[in-house]
Amino acid sequence: MTQDVSDAFVKQFESEVHMTFQRMGSTIRNTIRTKTGVKGTSTTFQVAGTGTAGSKNRHGQVPIMNASRTPVECTVADRYAGEYIDKLDELKVNHDERDVASKTVAGAMGRDVDDILLEAFDASANSNNNATATTWTAAAAPIAWMEIAGNTPLPFDGRLYFVVCWEAWGDLLDIDEFSNADYVAGDRLWFEGVSAKKWLGFNWYPHERLDLDSGNDKKQFLYHHDAVGHAIGADMSLDISWQGKEQANLAVGRMSHGAVVIDDTGIIEMIYDIT
Repeated sequence: MTQDVSDAFVKQFESEVHMTFQRMGSTIRNTIRTKTGVKGTSTTFQVAGTGTAGSKNRHGQVPIMNASRTPVECTVADRYAGEYIDKLDELKVNHDERDVASKTVAGAMGRDVDDILLEAFDASANSNNNATATTWTAAAAPIAWMEIAGNTPLPFDGRLYFVVCWEAWGDLLDIDEFSNADYVAGDRLWFEGVSAKKWLGFNWYPHERLDLDSGNDKKQFLYHHDAVGHAIGADMSLDISWQGKEQANLAVGRMSHGAVVIDDTGIIEMIYDIT
């Protein structure tokens, strides 16, 4: 590392990147199952299958549920986000510029986490997935999704989430039953910037990186915390090194992780018309 970079700056920059990543990195990460400290290139998540109780005769055998426990394999991959920083001496005394650089690295890593998780959501093959684009203009439309979820084995245990596009979030705010505090209060949940809502048994929140399905339609997901697994081999870390040919310092964020659908019954996809 170049002698022009002080240890104090490096430590401060690393600290800012980590704080920024925790604050504005991944929105979805804290809403699903997470396994850290994964060794090797893959790990497994256990499926929490459902069972049925039964009766037994006096001195008879207890009925065995034979609930599914088939493990699901999740592959982890190394991911990187690099940023060249010129004139680092100026950054040592310019808090704003250092903050911009730290947000660039941390933001890229956070978006990568959410993209990988959303890709896993999209792999769900739930029979309730709806490919017909809809728009929410009244409470009856989202209530219909509550009814769909209610008729599945999904538990309404406070860990059901509904990630929606910003167009849907805007339409929801026009629905009195959703936005009016007389019906439901707005609570800050796991991220800053937007007051997520608890309504109809779901934790609702908007996300900007939901993929287009076709044309002007976006994919949205209703899911349970236990339905998707996020495996982390190495959490986000940062390295700064001097690059002689580029005459700049290279800040590299890196993370080893992957995601997988654990249980298809816990993820339902719907298409939203954003026209």
